[in-house]
Amino acid sequence: MKKIFIYLLVAGFIVALLFPYLKGGSGDDTIPVKFGFEANLAVKQGENLPIPLVVDGDLKTLHLKFNGKTVKTWNSPTGKISFVLPISETPVGAYSVEFDGYTTDGNTTHDQRLIRILSDVTPEKWTAEVVNSYPHNATSFTQGLEFYNGSLFEGTGDPNQKGETIVGEVDLKSGEILRKMGLDASHFGEGITIMNDKIYQLTWKNGKCLIYKVDNLENVGEFSYTGEGWGLCNDGKNLIMSDGSERLYFRDAKNFALLKTMEVYTDAGPVVRLNELEYHDGLIYANVWMTDDVVAIDAKSGKVIAIIDARQVSLTGKGNGDVLNGIAYNKKTNSWYMTGKNWSKLFEVKFSKPSV
Repeated sequence: MKKIFIYLLVAGFIVALLFPYLKGGSGDDTIPVKFGFEANLAVKQGENLPIPLVVDGDLKTLHLKFNGKTVKTWNSPTGKISFVLPISETPVGAYSVEFDGYTTDGNTTHDQRLIRILSDVTPEKWTAEVVNSYPHNATSFTQGLEFYNGSLFEGTGDPNQKGETIVGEVDLKSGEILRKMGLDASHFGEGITIMNDKIYQLTWKNGKCLIYKVDNLENVGEFSYTGEGWGLCNDGKNLIMSDGSERLYFRDAKNFALLKTMEVYTDAGPVVRLNELEYHDGLIYANVWMTDDVVAIDAKSGKVIAIIDARQVSLTGKGNGDVLNGIAYNKKTNSWYMTGKNWSKLFEVKFSKPSV
């Protein structure tokens, strides 16, 4: 009997401690203000997005913020209210919407949701068709592919950590590496691009962008950055890099300073795992890692204009190699080229668009 009494006493003590939290079931009735929706929201660019709020308490003021900036303030709000976010000109991407409520007794309440602004463009479906094939060094773990003044350059990675990362000039017709600069096993090379007679080469996790003279591959400097480096291209003025997410980073070619970040979206959501990049005629072409897709991205808005199905290229050339990776445009011949990691072939391709 004494043990039962002790158990009941302990149980009663625990219930007393939990009572403030158990009272009211879910506890929603103790919250003075909340969003009128549970999940995160998505809306296409240009569409209205009402944000419903429910006030169930004595609030002195209520502030609604969009991406950290206050867009609406209410004094002594009550009941159900709604506010249409002014997002018609907001670029595609992920943003936060949050509120700060201040009660009459001096307490504060806060909540936050994610808002995704989707593209208002439905991507076209293109296909990549093989036109010609050329030998490719099967030991090259292709990370970057680029033509410069008609010459082909390639940057590779080092998955086995054997010091196999290189950047070099390649003979298109034979696949022979004409000249190269190698890095030690502590560096895993990623995307390359060439501008103003300089080759820029990213590294995966070293946080370095290495710079070489294009004529002799002499290393003439490096830039530092945080995060991972994946793909790299340029628009003739700025460097543009990917990091495996849905984001592209525009950087100053003089010092690698971040100029702007752009998110890449279709009308269904973000496109992640953006890898090797190529810029041409206002579009950024990006390999999507672990797929046979290449997306064509509007360089000003981040909207995906087309999704290029390159399965035919992979079926023709992958063999025992790894994933599709490597896309380059040759201005002198107006031709596109694609290959993959450790592929034995490199292909001239054409992009077929749907007939009107």
